Amino acid sequence: MRRLKNIFITAVMLFCSVQNNLYAQQYSPTIDFENVLNTYFDSESGLISFRDARVIFAPEGKFNGQIAVVDADNKVVSSFSFYKDYKYRAGVYARALVKTPADVTLTRPGIYSIVFLVDKKPVTRLPFKLVQSSAGDDPFNPQKKYRFDGYWRTFAFIVMNTWKGEDFPEVHYWMGGVDLPEGKQRGSQIVTLFRDGKLVAHSKRGVGTMQPGHFREVRSSLYHIHPAGKEANAIPFLLKDWQVDGIYELRVNRQSDKVALRSFDFKVANGKIEGHPRSKFGYKPQVDYIAPRVQKKGATSLELTEAIWIEDRKISGEVL
Repeated sequence: MRRLKNIFITAVMLFCSVQNNLYAQQYSPTIDFENVLNTYFDSESGLISFRDARVIFAPEGKFNGQIAVVDADNKVVSSFSFYKDYKYRAGVYARALVKTPADVTLTRPGIYSIVFLVDKKPVTRLPFKLVQSSAGDDPFNPQKKYRFDGYWRTFAFIVMNTWKGEDFPEVHYWMGGVDLPEGKQRGSQIVTLFRDGKLVAHSKRGVGTMQPGHFREVRSSLYHIHPAGKEANAIPFLLKDWQVDGIYELRVNRQSDKVALRSFDFKVANGKIEGHPRSKFGYKPQVDYIAPRVQKKGATSLELTEAIWIEDRKISGEVL
């Protein structure tokens, strides 16, 4: 009986593995877009450093992956390869390591793209802008300095936490030194949510620290409107509160001078938050597809969780 049970378990595991493999092969590989945005970009030198990539719908067998940095004329500035064996794999999700050192330093301002390739086919790309922020003509500090700009200022996503057994949305977005007041090394922001033009929720005051340097991923949870000094008693703005149909705007403002930094727009219809068009299966061009999944926060292993991507369309045309 024990032998039959072991044979049955082995058969089930084999079946599930085959099903996962077939499922992965139905879709083109793509790179976890959160992972792409969290690539290391130095805030002053123009350095980009690659370490790994999280691959969704990862191909079976050996991984034939590359990264190319190309300029506005699609000329390859630098390229790097991944190790053939995945570091970790869980179903259709895998982590691939880049053969290091995998660094490139850009010193010519302009538009560039990072392109991820699998089997020599582009699967995901990240356009970005390199801006010269210091000419290096200061005799006391003669070093030229650069900064990066791009989709860190235009994209955000929503994932679910829980509060007393109920879904509690958490917003993830990117902030950098460029968002600080002139000459300041620290700052804070507040997130507000509007439905059909009416304020319905906001983050707690006094949280959301802004730091100098390149863009870093930050997170924020929203609460029902509450007065200053009453943050301890603030009532979470749960998923059911977000599911009221309407046109929504999620704003990020500096607290010191109220300057608007982000404005993410999305719609709720039939009780469902509508994700970004680029996150829908079949989006073309495929290289611009954003998978509606990210690495689950706090997980100790590779585990995907649903992410609803939204965009600040008001500034999307300005950064690139």
